[in-house]
Amino acid sequence: MAVIDVIVGVKNEEEYIERCIRSLMTQTMEDINILVVDGMSKDRTRDIISKLVDEDPRVKLLINERETISTGRNIGLNASTSEYVAYLDGHAYVDEDWLKTLYSSYKECEKKYPLGGIGSTYASPEDDSPFGKTVAYCVQTMFGGLGTSFTEEKEIHPVDTVAFALYKRSKLTGEGIIYDEKMTHCEDTDFNHQLVNKGYVLLKHPEAKVYQYRRKNIGQFFLQMFKYGEGRYKLANKYRETLKYYHLIPVFVIFYLLFVVIGLILFLINQISFYYSILIFLPVFLYLIIDIIYTLIIMAHHGSLKHAFALLIFPAIHIGYGIGFLKGLVVD
Repeated sequence: MAVIDVIVGVKNEEEYIERCIRSLMTQTMEDINILVVDGMSKDRTRDIISKLVDEDPRVKLLINERETISTGRNIGLNASTSEYVAYLDGHAYVDEDWLKTLYSSYKECEKKYPLGGIGSTYASPEDDSPFGKTVAYCVQTMFGGLGTSFTEEKEIHPVDTVAFALYKRSKLTGEGIIYDEKMTHCEDTDFNHQLVNKGYVLLKHPEAKVYQYRRKNIGQFFLQMFKYGEGRYKLANKYRETLKYYHLIPVFVIFYLLFVVIGLILFLINQISFYYSILIFLPVFLYLIIDIIYTLIIMAHHGSLKHAFALLIFPAIHIGYGIGFLKGLVVD
């Protein structure tokens, strides 16, 4: 019997899915199953998976008629028979020792912690688009992702949530932990918080790299941030303790922008003085200065003018997330 079942939720991933699955087929840890759950893809995704099923009996194709990622992951979890389960997205791939790294570390760390899961570290694929690479760099900064700028953790360390993680299946089933199928975004954070609420510790491994392709243009990325903001509201509404002060900063940005629009209208109709208008617009100027500074840092650090996309990506993060969070609040 396989030791690990890797659950890969996919939908319309014809561009990336073969590389994803082949990176699992060539793992140094061979006693695995690869459970690919297709959410009714309209492109060639399922044909590619079927070809790989014929090529390697460890690859299994499951169908997710409800199409959402949380439902797909539950389908994979219910189909799993192995001692451990891991999750991966269809638009990502991994190094050949990814599972071995997570598995050996889980066995060792379980002796020290009431371990719930051990997760991976995001990395940017070498062949990702210039825009996608710039997104990856932006979210590593304090301004874009509230992380530490241009630094990587050197050791395994506890975190609030994990991505692309390895879990012991008996702990999940024993605690009744599944994906909330009402969560269309932030489903990983919701899933992991259930473990935290049960007293388990989550760890992040700096050497377990997952190379994830990002959105290719500003419109797709803005929509992703909008949906993430909406998902973050749903999560905060479900678990109030998950809401941190920095989650609300983009929401205040939206309210401030509305205030700026009102101030601009009043200035144009001579209802406020020039000096008051300067006070109103000053935070906008400060934001633009910070935006430009971080963009220049990214361009200099990575040595390419192509990363000037950052000038638009930072506002897309803050405004898209903020509007999404507010939508969740209003709809609720």
